[in-house]
Amino acid sequence: MSVWDEIGEAAAGLHRQAFVFDAHADTLTEMTDRGYDLDAGPAGSQLDLPRCAGGVLDAQVFTCFVNPKCLPQGADRVRAQLATMDRQLARLPGRVALCTRPGDLGRARQAGRLGAVLAIEGGHAIENDLGILSEFVRRGVRTMTLTWNNSNEWADGCGDAGRHGGLSARGREVVAAMEAHGMVLDVSHVAESTFEGVLEVARTPLLASHSCARALREHPRNLHDDQLRAIAASGGVACVNFYPTFLVAEGQATLDHLLDHFDRFLAVAGEDHVGLGSDFDGIPITPRGVEDVAALPRVTAGLLARGHSPEAVTKVLGSNLLRLFDAAPVERSLPAQGRPGGRADVTNAHARRPREGSPA
Repeated sequence: MSVWDEIGEAAAGLHRQAFVFDAHADTLTEMTDRGYDLDAGPAGSQLDLPRCAGGVLDAQVFTCFVNPKCLPQGADRVRAQLATMDRQLARLPGRVALCTRPGDLGRARQAGRLGAVLAIEGGHAIENDLGILSEFVRRGVRTMTLTWNNSNEWADGCGDAGRHGGLSARGREVVAAMEAHGMVLDVSHVAESTFEGVLEVARTPLLASHSCARALREHPRNLHDDQLRAIAASGGVACVNFYPTFLVAEGQATLDHLLDHFDRFLAVAGEDHVGLGSDFDGIPITPRGVEDVAALPRVTAGLLARGHSPEAVTKVLGSNLLRLFDAAPVERSLPAQGRPGGRADVTNAHARRPREGSPA
């Protein structure tokens, strides 16, 4: 029995009708390191075009993850991953569309192409250089997590003791530059003190691209209720991560555990401010029943079964994220839809992301 038959006609119809948009996957990193393309994910991968087809997924934020081990060549690591996306756009022009401007995502869906939004995971990737940030914006990058788990030169991450007490003066300059470029500020991975610092200076809606509810699972990568409320108050979107370590303290995580975190986000932030943030291809294990992107319709069925309205579920599946990215102002210097310019001849001889036991 296919997942579509399993979930029933109502859930299947809603999922296919909805704009399904996920805020975080590490597929681009995996493709760069393992040398494959989007149309042919190897064994163990969690997202590729065949599994996105048929209305399962319409748009994906593809992150360029930079392991701190890559420093001080963090920018080159991003360039290597952008070159991988260039290859996808050249090989699969009828199946993938780079989306950099308002309206691009909707046009990609109408054309039957997967909408690709570029992101950077780990603010250390810009090497404390606003010129490099500008370069990546010109290449089509739309969003960046201010930190990964590690603290960087200007902001504290959630995985160490920190060194700035949150967001430094330089960090405030980076936030201002990102907003001036029309980038979406991503606060997943930041320390609580950095989150507070961002709230003081940010003028645009915030994104938490892949986090879970700290009220259900005490973990430094998860969001407190007051942080969820703050993201909602900014007009932003908080997206639920599928990583079992963030869902449960022990034992096997299931689809029901994942739905518990969606329930909490919805109860606290409200239906206009919740989205999908799977972290596919960046997590070594998944909840039982949600093994890869092809299982997303089960999330739809589960949310409906828990009493969430079709309108609310449609928002969670992607229309909230679509609103966020379509509303973000974009610099005139950004490339039109298609292949961005810039360097594409960088090797990928850098350390891969630590997976087992690593806060994704």
